[in-house]
Amino acid sequence: MSLQTDLHDAVTRVAVDSVLLHTIVHGSSQETVTTGGGDVVTVAKLLNDADARINLAAQGLLARSQSAAQDALTSAELASSEAYRSQSAASQGVAQSNAILQVVQTSGNQILVDAEAVLQQVVARLLAVGLPDTLTGARGKLLKVKIDESGYELVNTAALPRFYGFQLSSDGSELLLTEGRESGFDAQVFLSWSLAEGVTFVIHDNALEVQL
Repeated sequence: MSLQTDLHDAVTRVAVDSVLLHTIVHGSSQETVTTGGGDVVTVAKLLNDADARINLAAQGLLARSQSAAQDALTSAELASSEAYRSQSAASQGVAQSNAILQVVQTSGNQILVDAEAVLQQVVARLLAVGLPDTLTGARGKLLKVKIDESGYELVNTAALPRFYGFQLSSDGSELLLTEGRESGFDAQVFLSWSLAEGVTFVIHDNALEVQL
């Protein structure tokens, strides 16, 4: 697999987990989210279910208290028992809510950790193959495998040869050479010009010579 494929797969997994996490936290009170570890109810559903259980227990307590009102002793004992059960149900609902919130927070933290780990792996692999760490001043250059195959280097492309232009100084006493690869030169302002690569110019016996 290529680095691009690895990075794409990692980003896709992070994106999918983020959607699942968002659904668990912000989903409706009727949703159940399917994850790799099984079905997880949303926070809203967990709280709604707990609320329903508490309300049901409270209603049952009221009905039983009213029906037992004829016997004060029995009614008092029943009320005490049902009050304890209601408190237990409420405590259990709160504990479940806290547990699911802890799971959500842990999952979110793990997603961040996994994303950071993937990023570090990508950076490590880019450095391992010897890619240049800066592109400043590399406009128009190509990426080439080094001779010893230890990494990459930036090289000039033959499609962009160097310009050499000759013109006299303002007093006519000197022959000036202008050269470059990136700039736009106006050939009409030069007495003579050439496009070449890897050449040097010298004056020999008052004659301009090109050395390849």
